[in-house]
Amino acid sequence: MRKAPRTDRAIDVAMSVIEGRWKTFIISTLASNGAPMRFNQLIGKVDGISPRIFTLQLKELESDGIILRNVRSTSPKYVEYSLTDKGESLLPILEQLADWGMKNMPGDMVTFGDALVEPDKADV
Repeated sequence: MRKAPRTDRAIDVAMSVIEGRWKTFIISTLASNGAPMRFNQLIGKVDGISPRIFTLQLKELESDGIILRNVRSTSPKYVEYSLTDKGESLLPILEQLADWGMKNMPGDMVTFGDALVEPDKADV
């Protein structure tokens, strides 16, 4: 008799893709921008991160197939980042996580995309 797959392993795999302080920020920023963004555009949206750490987070997301790194060969050359279909498929999940956070972390503010949302007093 075949055992059912362990969902905790599947969750671990999913969480490893979005773990890291800046990954969900990068994903939601690319989603809300609606168009590819250059490195300086992306890093300019966040305070307190070194270019080295930001680059590592981008490389991990690219390796996991969440973002696409596109080198434009125009003069001068530049790199753009955008979400892949796989990355876009994470958006509803991240919205659900943000919703859970709003409902379970009273008094905190949660940002997703361009919207800054506070928990509704009735939900707390």
